Amino acid sequence: MVDSWATVGDVFTYAKATVDDDAVLRAQATIDLHAGRVYADAAKVGARDKYWLKLAVAYQAAWQPSQPDLFERQEITKTGGSNSTQGTDTWLTLAPHAAQALRMVSWLGSGSFHVRAPGEPVSLRREVYGDDGGDPGTWRSL
Repeated sequence: MVDSWATVGDVFTYAKATVDDDAVLRAQATIDLHAGRVYADAAKVGARDKYWLKLAVAYQAAWQPSQPDLFERQEITKTGGSNSTQGTDTWLTLAPHAAQALRMVSWLGSGSFHVRAPGEPVSLRREVYGDDGGDPGTWRSL
């Protein structure tokens, strides 16, 4: 068994594909590149993120065998034919469902965060949208 976010059993459970440990290891390496995290740092990763990374590796391991030139492809963005297309940055190297799972990982989300204005005191409580039993349009403190 390899050190990975997913196991051979997870690949079968989630993607209904039969792969070996080497295929999971190759998928793990690809997901590590896209996620910016390695399995050695698993203790620093939360349970939800581990779940999404497990799905990403499982889907990637199932998808990669049908991509025989995966590690030999070149970045082609346009051809002379009228039926050419341009995909995303990852469309040639990342399984579609793996990409969806990686979008759910906390550090790869929207990337938006609150930046305090100059002079805004740290003690000032930020307000967030919430529904605390009253009007769902009310704001409540954190």
